[in-house]
Amino acid sequence: MRHEFYTGILDRLLFTAIIGGLLLAGYAALRYVDLANRLSGNMAAQIHESGDEVKLESKGQAQGLMASDIERRRLVAEQFNMMVVGGVGLALLGLGWLGADVLRGRRKKAETAGSNSGTAPP
Repeated sequence: MRHEFYTGILDRLLFTAIIGGLLLAGYAALRYVDLANRLSGNMAAQIHESGDEVKLESKGQAQGLMASDIERRRLVAEQFNMMVVGGVGLALLGLGWLGADVLRGRRKKAETAGSNSGTAPP
């Protein structure tokens, strides 16, 4: 009786890990794509990608480009963090799936052992 109770709790925990991993990975993927879209519109990111040298004509233009670069660095750092969150989500999904598979295998083994011991040999 007690073993079944703990197995039920473990089942729920593994299912929660699978769902949590899916949600984390999905959120991270969507956020990563959103950040990539925002980076594509960033002036400093466009200059950084092209590798061109920029001739600045005024102090205001330089300050605008500096603010754009600060935003680009923040977006790149957040994009990296979303890759980490997505990796954690995938690891959680994998561990939950593996645990559920192991638990299912143990149940089958226990069921076959219980049904074999309950029958008399012919």
